[in-house]
Amino acid sequence: MSKKKKGLFAFLTGLAMGAAAVFLSNKENREKTKEVVEDTAKKAKKLKQEVEEDPEKVKQKVKKKIEQTVGKAKEEIVGSKSSDEKEGETKKS
Repeated sequence: MSKKKKGLFAFLTGLAMGAAAVFLSNKENREKTKEVVEDTAKKAKKLKQEVEEDPEKVKQKVKKKIEQTVGKAKEEIVGSKSSDEKEGETKKS
């Protein structure tokens, strides 16, 4: 890694840490962050337990969720293309 890239990485890391410090300096933000972290930890423990009990079931569940997400993304892409085409037709008129 060149010296410039290291400097940029250090700068971006410092920038992110500074933003986090400012965000977490507010007590309300710290409390909300703590709640989110605790909730995420609970979900992770539950998922770990589910995987240990029935990994195939979890695999199918994840696969289904991915397929749903991909389907939504495709719909949005097709929808945005349709609206772009309509705008093009309006501009031509």
